[in-house]
Amino acid sequence: MTPGLAQRTPPIPGTLRIALLYDLDACATPTGVTRHALAQLERLAQRPEVALKLIAGRITHPDGLAYWESLDSLPRAELPLRLRDLLRWWRLQRWPPIDWWTGPVDWIYSPMELDVVSRGARRAVTSHDVLQLLRYDPPARRERMARTLERADLVLSVSRYNTERLLEAFPGCRGRVAYVPNAADDLFFEASPPHERARVRDDLGLPAGMPYLLSVANFQARKNLPRLVRSLGRLTEVASGDLAVVILGTGDEGEASRIREEATAIGRRAIVRLPGYRQGRALRSVYAEATALVFPSLCESFGIPAVEAMAQGIPVALADSTALPEIGGEAGWYFDPNSDDSLTNAVRRLLDDPAERDRRAMLGRAIAGHYRWRTANDLLVEALLARTV
Repeated sequence: MTPGLAQRTPPIPGTLRIALLYDLDACATPTGVTRHALAQLERLAQRPEVALKLIAGRITHPDGLAYWESLDSLPRAELPLRLRDLLRWWRLQRWPPIDWWTGPVDWIYSPMELDVVSRGARRAVTSHDVLQLLRYDPPARRERMARTLERADLVLSVSRYNTERLLEAFPGCRGRVAYVPNAADDLFFEASPPHERARVRDDLGLPAGMPYLLSVANFQARKNLPRLVRSLGRLTEVASGDLAVVILGTGDEGEASRIREEATAIGRRAIVRLPGYRQGRALRSVYAEATALVFPSLCESFGIPAVEAMAQGIPVALADSTALPEIGGEAGWYFDPNSDDSLTNAVRRLLDDPAERDRRAMLGRAIAGHYRWRTANDLLVEALLARTV
């Protein structure tokens, strides 16, 4: 949540008019999509060449309401029903147009793939994870996505990898796709102060001074977390309780049960913690104190945690597939996410070579610097301006 939008520079008359449409109830569980949406919203609100209006579905969650109230004088309108209900209605009836709530604007911008009915404004959507759609979602979802992308005037893609998958699956999008990556919040590029780092292990339920390997992910099958725990449990330090494993996230209870089963199978001395979500400064300090981030996702079209970890100067062990090699570059220690041996061996090499670990961590800081929200916001505005007549 960003205070201070009330002090934003007033828009210059006659400039780019954008209505951003998003479901603020998503603030309750801030996935990468929500981080992207709010980061773009907050930066668009500060640009004098943009006249921004926020459109949100009916807000019911306290976190969403708190964020809404924090926006102060930003022009905004709350729809009379939940956004998901309006989207269902629009699948059946292409009425009423979103323009009823936005007023005259140049663009309706949806920071995710929303099929919006517009009478006059152009429509831009962000594509976050085409591979997840193709691998895991039902055919009806793919059909809806095809219609959404077909109707969009501009499709923004969060990585080069995602763009390749997008054009393979939906070739009709060619000529309407622009690269606008994800990023890490500015605070992750700043040092976590000692007093915040000193509280980390108490917060995570770890013994004082205990080193730990970190993963940050929702509990979903594609995040590959049971394999992560099983593979790390083969490390002597983990099995003996001298190196803990911490997974930040929540999600499917079935996946959580599988993670706990793998943790139990390691043995009684192993320390595996699932403390839930952390955000902002608390998340930054967890990164800062970690020995390394281990990110074994089977399906990732960007990977914000990898950038956050690199920005904090810790090494990253990453799956060698999908978008993660694009994001981690030469800083990553890579492994086959379908192989326990490969994952264990990559982390073993990371732990056993402190000089190389430090070298790659320094390289990671430089790579992370390319993924700043101000850069992503510049690319967003450039893409919209280029297609505004």
